[in-house]
Amino acid sequence: MKTMRKSNFNHWWVYGVCLSIALVIALCTIVKAQEKISDSPAPILISENDSTRALAVNSDQFGGSLPKTVTHVFEPGADTRFVLFVTNLNLIDGEGANAFRVYAEDAQRKVYRLSVEDITPLGKQNWIYALTVRLYDLNGYNGQPLSKGDVLLRLTWRGMTSNRVRLGCGATGGIKDDKGAQPTPAPLSPPSNNTTDFAYSTGGDRNRFMQQAAFGPSATLDFRLRQIGIGRWIDEQFNKQPTFPYPNVSLQSGNAQQICGIGNRICIRDSFSEYPNQNWMFKEALYGDDQLRRRVSWALAQIWVASAFDTATQTRRMLEYYKIFDRNAFGNWRDLMQEMTLNPQMGDYLDMMRSTNVNPNENYPREVLQLFNVGLFMLNQDGTPILNQQGLPVSTYDQDKITNFTKVFTGWTPCNQVTPACPNATVGVVNFIDPMRLNANNHDLTAKSLFAYTQVNGQPAPYSQIPACLNCTTDANRVAYGNASLSQTLDNVFYHPNVGPFVATRLIQHLVTGDPSPAYVARVAAAFNDNGQGVRGDMKTVIRAVLLDPEARGSQKTAPDYGKLREPFQLVTNLLRQFDVKSADQTQQSDGYLNPQTMAMGEDIWNSPTVFNYFSSNYILPGTDLNEPEFGIFNSGTSFARSNFVNTMVYGKIPCTGSPTCSPTGNAPLGTSISLAEPQGWAQADLNAGDTNYTQLVEGLNNKMMHGAMSDQMKTRIRAGVQMVPTGALNRALAQAQQAVYLIATSSQYQVQR
Repeated sequence: MKTMRKSNFNHWWVYGVCLSIALVIALCTIVKAQEKISDSPAPILISENDSTRALAVNSDQFGGSLPKTVTHVFEPGADTRFVLFVTNLNLIDGEGANAFRVYAEDAQRKVYRLSVEDITPLGKQNWIYALTVRLYDLNGYNGQPLSKGDVLLRLTWRGMTSNRVRLGCGATGGIKDDKGAQPTPAPLSPPSNNTTDFAYSTGGDRNRFMQQAAFGPSATLDFRLRQIGIGRWIDEQFNKQPTFPYPNVSLQSGNAQQICGIGNRICIRDSFSEYPNQNWMFKEALYGDDQLRRRVSWALAQIWVASAFDTATQTRRMLEYYKIFDRNAFGNWRDLMQEMTLNPQMGDYLDMMRSTNVNPNENYPREVLQLFNVGLFMLNQDGTPILNQQGLPVSTYDQDKITNFTKVFTGWTPCNQVTPACPNATVGVVNFIDPMRLNANNHDLTAKSLFAYTQVNGQPAPYSQIPACLNCTTDANRVAYGNASLSQTLDNVFYHPNVGPFVATRLIQHLVTGDPSPAYVARVAAAFNDNGQGVRGDMKTVIRAVLLDPEARGSQKTAPDYGKLREPFQLVTNLLRQFDVKSADQTQQSDGYLNPQTMAMGEDIWNSPTVFNYFSSNYILPGTDLNEPEFGIFNSGTSFARSNFVNTMVYGKIPCTGSPTCSPTGNAPLGTSISLAEPQGWAQADLNAGDTNYTQLVEGLNNKMMHGAMSDQMKTRIRAGVQMVPTGALNRALAQAQQAVYLIATSSQYQVQR
């Protein structure tokens, strides 16, 4: 009997072990099936065998294989096309010329973005690609290349940059040095390292992902990503709700002086300012488990802008506006359009609630087209402008079209001013909670001529013509007609072919990089156009496309034009989340009073200065042709503010109001501080080991703050700064940690999210 029991025990023990192994294998299989992330290699431009001169020929001399004789000099101009050869690529289905950018730099260091027209694999050497390029800059921000000698060519692809090769531009010579460049002749066989696929993201890629899909890295989030992988984490986030309850604020029946009296600062702050909403937002960003919803909602709020800046608003009004983004962040773009159009705060901000048939207002119709959905010019599906025969962009609408759209948006008003009253209507209080309703007497009943276009699926535009109301003898008929017209108009806009690339570009800009390649835009636009099940505007599919695209993923990106300046909100949260942000005394969570910090940097949360957001999505970085929106609020003043914030957090803290007594009614009842215990420990370990290179400190912060991408020059400067801390300094290890963190956080390499 005892033997039998032992045998059974062994049997079940072995079964349990096998089952555990099977579950682990199954789990890994599931993760790999859902998430195959490619660490894109650096492309290699092929040179002649014994020099760094580009292997290149005129396009009309290219015969489908590597040339036996090459051309050294090309005359610049719009009609000059030449072929370069590139290797070390792993193209995905459909990836073509619009995935690549070729730059030429002349002896005066002027940079030109050349037009890339075609890419073709060589027949017998399909690991080598022929790239057809025009020796002409379509943007022309620095003029055009001149016939003055060599230019240095480099190529970027998926955020990776190639080596540089020389190309004769009208002549050869003129460039003395290319910083130790080596010849890169054509490989005789496929590169062995042209792709790296992995089921779980690397540490560097996870760190980058936490900056794109969340408000910065944290140990807890990194652990979860290592547990389940990036793809499954995204799916998990789709079911997360806000961690902190929304501010409990009521709508008021009058203005601040009427309700609060004179001098009641707390009442005014809590009901007639954005303070409660701002603090809630910062706490959600710092500690919330719904990081992806918060990140996407914030991006949407910077596209569909309504601000408290120039409207006499109450706290609750902006809160209801923001809840729409939370509800629709993972929903459908069409539903977002509907809710936002009828939101009272938006209606107040852009005057729709004051637009009537006898006094129409064009503000909302203009912005729902220009800034929220379509843009000013017709777009290809990769986001590039469609050009007419004169080479000029084609407008999406004219004044007549605006006039027609304006008719549709007349007559809407807060719903407590019509009957039947909405659920949150209160006598004497303007209802800024429920959607606006139509006042039948104020709606334009004449015919409307909307967009006429061909959809991306080849179908004609829906509702390009809305006829006049012929049966509008009663209020009920007029209301039914007006509501139907609104729905039809939003459908007409929603199915416009511009919406996919428009939305794709802006979400990529806010989450990943300011100047994405057209190929990246096209892939995300395709996800918007069809989620794989025939559904248009599915935000879950769009978000996955943005965050899992090969141009977004990878351990690091080396192209100098890749990435985005951390906007103030993200600069603050990224730094704080990386170093265990807590209250001023490090005993509990921060109270979230951080808006004064971002406001000094040009970003007053919920108080955008214009409907164009804090910065324009089309902002071009001066002296370049790079679309880098966040640089629109980067100047000498905000630059100092960014450094001052880092200094405050690294060498001090944001004290609680009334410190050291900490009044609970103060704006900062708990304050904010970070912990540098981890880098201090690295510095102490280096001191104990006598490591004058401070390897643990520098490499630890390189991985923690720079996802392993810190340049050698930067490491040298960090070491020099750390070594300057005097030997006799009080708590030298802490001082060295502070020095290193400050130098990194204020550097351009850190402040540009890559």
